[in-house]
Amino acid sequence: MKKLFIGLLLIIAIIGVVAYTQMNAIVKTGVETAGPQALSVPVTVGSVSISPLSGRVQVTDFAVGQPDGFGEGSLMSLGAFDMKVDTNTILDDHIIVDEITIDQPMFDARVIGSQSNFQALQQKLAAGAGPSEIDGQPITLTIRRLAVRNPQISVQKEGGILRVDEDVNLADFTLTDLGTDEQGLAPREIARHIMDTLQPQITKALVAAGAGDTLKGLAKDARGELEKQAGSLLNKLRSKRKSEDDDNN
Repeated sequence: MKKLFIGLLLIIAIIGVVAYTQMNAIVKTGVETAGPQALSVPVTVGSVSISPLSGRVQVTDFAVGQPDGFGEGSLMSLGAFDMKVDTNTILDDHIIVDEITIDQPMFDARVIGSQSNFQALQQKLAAGAGPSEIDGQPITLTIRRLAVRNPQISVQKEGGILRVDEDVNLADFTLTDLGTDEQGLAPREIARHIMDTLQPQITKALVAAGAGDTLKGLAKDARGELEKQAGSLLNKLRSKRKSEDDDNN
């Protein structure tokens, strides 16, 4: 009887381990499926680890890809982030998140012509798309608190006469009560709120990067070129006037 009891406990433990592993895999697949639907860019995850009792979730190697036309690599990447989820909603179509803490995310800002990759992503979010889904069901989120600590941005601008390549520290920020009504918010709307918070900082970083030594040198060169062109134009006008005077004489 004792051996039978121990055997049953062992079977239950094995089932629990399998279920736990499958839950992690299901959530990982869900993120990589719903993420691109919400953002219209690739989303990849290294691993997802869920603690069913505490509701703690750790996500590693999370990356959001670049919009079309901005090359390869990640628009945002981070080694890991933690969140606490209402355990009763982990596999529901309305997921309630008590808190998310993101530490040291790296944003890769790229400018091609007059548009940045963040502006391109914002336009995609504003344009809207079909709802994000897992197993055919639309997903909504409630996030009570989202904190971003020590964000950094790599600024790259190429084209024309300006080339900038700098890393800039951004300010911490916290968002609260996202989608706290009964219906929650679509992931696309959550992303839009985050982008609306980030965009002023990103714009400031781009301006700050462009106002450094590179831009000062550019302004000096531009002024020199302007003076050169003005001098050339003045000489042409003088030559034309002299020629007209000679003809009149």
